[in-house]
Amino acid sequence: MSHDLARKRALRELVRRAHLPARADLDLLNVALTHESYASEHPTEAASNERLEYLGDAVLGAIVAHELFSAQPNAREGRLSRMRASLISRAALARAAERLGLGPLIRLGRGEKAAGGAQRPSVLADAFEALVGAAFETGGMDGARRFVRSNHLVHSPSSEATDPKTALQELAQAKFKKTPHYALTAQTGPPHARVFTVAVHVGERTLGSGSGSTKKQAQSNAAREALANLP
Repeated sequence: MSHDLARKRALRELVRRAHLPARADLDLLNVALTHESYASEHPTEAASNERLEYLGDAVLGAIVAHELFSAQPNAREGRLSRMRASLISRAALARAAERLGLGPLIRLGRGEKAAGGAQRPSVLADAFEALVGAAFETGGMDGARRFVRSNHLVHSPSSEATDPKTALQELAQAKFKKTPHYALTAQTGPPHARVFTVAVHVGERTLGSGSGSTKKQAQSNAAREALANLP
């Protein structure tokens, strides 16, 4: 298999697992995964991901700010700002890139590659931001938001930045072309202290279950468990 063919196959697989827009431009993704060190060594072949990183940084900041604003209606500005800073930090974005397996896909110059650039947090974080920029260019704000939710926000430690039911619905539509449905499986406790247990299904598959003092809370907890169970 030629190098170019293998590269295209790897990029198509990334489109699938990262829930990027189906019509994603593979050439644009190639740019998003090209470090400046590689571009410097191959000036007639490749552009670096710096411009897409610039775009992705702005788009990511807007998406995270809006998701927090919607998901945390009672949070004050200071707390929202701290949460946003944590979610767009280099460490958080590098972890998101690692979950996606971006390291081996990033094109690096010889020196950067030898120095372990594929594992360097700054390189990984920049590539993730560049992919956000590529998702925005191909799928607009909706495409970028879907990418950020599916590959970053649903994995935040407390899932504070996004509604788990919304995230699960988008992920289920992307992976299975089906909408999740919720079923009440148990109701316990006295009338003043009810505990509801709900299971969430996609097609014939049960993906998770959750409990709560309201059906809505139980559904959210079930969706959160389903997100953790999905690859």
